[in-house]
Amino acid sequence: MQPDLTTLQRRLTSESKPVRLKTLKLILRHPDSRPVDLVRGLCSEDIRNFEFLKEFELDDAMRESWARLYQVVDAGVYRYLSKLYRSNPEKHVYHVVHVLNLLCTREALDMLERLRESVPERPEHARKWIDDAHELISYKLRSNCS
Repeated sequence: MQPDLTTLQRRLTSESKPVRLKTLKLILRHPDSRPVDLVRGLCSEDIRNFEFLKEFELDDAMRESWARLYQVVDAGVYRYLSKLYRSNPEKHVYHVVHVLNLLCTREALDMLERLRESVPERPEHARKWIDDAHELISYKLRSNCS
């Protein structure tokens, strides 16, 4: 039996990185995780360097969570991504764009357009990431409407 989500969220405050990584894996796979929980997990500082992903099987859990985010329009997800991006655009642009790509919604396109207006100079490929994601989502949305 899996621990409840509240217990798991408390474990994310552990000082032990291995505990936090194991907990992230459980949250990403937990059936009661809300889309915003999945997004927080995917954008976690603990997985930024992709260290330990194989050791804790986090890469598989991350990929499994991607399908659960497709076509999500939960306003809380977009608020979280906006807040994360505004807190440090240079640091968070790639993760925000990646999640918007996974969401693949009209709302994600709108947010990408807003990001493009404020894209940081660093990392130097940020504008291209945004443009590529916008193009891909636009294509997928057009294809689904056909």
